Amino acid sequence: MKHRKQFALGIFFVLCAAVTQAEISFSAWGRAVVTPIAFMGSHSAVSAATSTWGDTPSVAFTANGIAPSGKIGFNINLEFSNANAYVSDNAKVWAQPFKWIKLTVGQFNEDDFRGRIGASEFGSWLLPNGAKDEDNIFYRFKASQGAHFKLEPLAWLDSPWNGLLLEGAFGSNALGTGVNKLRAIFNLLNNEDNEVIGQKDYDDTDPLYNGAREMTVWDVYKAMQIGVGYKIPNVGLARIQFVGNNREVFRWGEQGGAPDVNLEKRLVTGLSNDRDADTIEAAFYFNGVKGLAVDAGAKLPLKYTDSTNFVVYDRVIGTDGEDYSEILNPNHDEYTVQKPLVIALGVAWTPSFLDALTVTVRADMSFGGKIESDAAGRKITNGYNINAWFMPSYKVAEGFRAGVDVGLDMHGADTLWQFGITPVKAQTDASQYIDFGVSPWVEMSFGGGRIRTGVVIMLPDSPRYVFNPNSTVYGIIPKFTGEPVISVPISLTYSF
Repeated sequence: MKHRKQFALGIFFVLCAAVTQAEISFSAWGRAVVTPIAFMGSHSAVSAATSTWGDTPSVAFTANGIAPSGKIGFNINLEFSNANAYVSDNAKVWAQPFKWIKLTVGQFNEDDFRGRIGASEFGSWLLPNGAKDEDNIFYRFKASQGAHFKLEPLAWLDSPWNGLLLEGAFGSNALGTGVNKLRAIFNLLNNEDNEVIGQKDYDDTDPLYNGAREMTVWDVYKAMQIGVGYKIPNVGLARIQFVGNNREVFRWGEQGGAPDVNLEKRLVTGLSNDRDADTIEAAFYFNGVKGLAVDAGAKLPLKYTDSTNFVVYDRVIGTDGEDYSEILNPNHDEYTVQKPLVIALGVAWTPSFLDALTVTVRADMSFGGKIESDAAGRKITNGYNINAWFMPSYKVAEGFRAGVDVGLDMHGADTLWQFGITPVKAQTDASQYIDFGVSPWVEMSFGGGRIRTGVVIMLPDSPRYVFNPNSTVYGIIPKFTGEPVISVPISLTYSF
């Protein structure tokens, strides 16, 4: 981590020194949350080291550079969090030799197509599982190391109907370890029997390594993300995309250690946060009426089969407190997996007759997920999930706004079917719940930032547990007891 910090700082200050060679602009954004009081039954806590998405404040700087030609440049985000400095969203170089094509290489987040409407800033205080972000409507183009291209084939037309966009990306979200692992020459050598040079041959009779094979160009490109969008004048933006995941390709572990430990089969994943299923997404953003924005999207994960050593069911807690172990597929049976279908909707409305009022609504639904294996005699069906938010706010005076956020999270029971002489159906107690949260809040805005606070009341429907990462026996620890949780977060956000 020390080297990463020095490297990030070095890049940042070198770019700062290059101001005389190019047009450089700087900006900054960050957020920290102080929680002077929070309690749940007889338990209480205080915190001054959180953000709305993690456990530590975020202080970030951005530098954007454009060469005198205007055809090539860079973007870099440097973030300080958890006592470390690192590159966050972007560390990329881009080139636009012609108006209709742009190539980006490096670490990037490209948001031309991403969902437009988010949920509550205090989502993680309102509901145990928090809120869904804009990616749940339509997933952004993203890679920690990769390339992105953008084509505007109708850009040469002097017409409002020239808004056709074609974008694609390939790369990986997993940085991992290893030397030169992204270089083509190294990968050519690495493809020999899918084996890292210098490590012993794998035992192809071992079921753990069953299916290992040479990687091809197709294996790489079928994991790419590619999408098409069209800007309809005075109406909105339609877009559709394919997000691939390269789960059929395996490599051996590249970390140090004894060879017997190294030789584990790993998935080479694609660009999505969902690292299992290839997914087709479609969405439409409507902004053709003044003061109204609607963004609706759907995700269809494609069914796939796999026999790797993945967890097929999370550990749960029964009503009698019994601890059920997760199923780790020890025999490497082949499972057919269907991830849930997702439908998401966001609405933001500022009525023309009362422009001090803004109403934001989010609704995210998923259903139809299942995983099953004839060989293992097991099937798991996922219960439905509805995550809904209603967030009206009112501009009380210049620089002051008051509002209330209401959140609801409903989840149907997951069901485990164990087939044998007699089929067994077992609903998991912890998977079925209806959570509710409400938070009246006030916000003061000023040049360069804002401060928001409120009383947040979370009403979990049942106890919740999380994995204990420090346990060698996959232990669990309680997260919520099922009692009401009341907190008073104070959020400080700057942007300039």
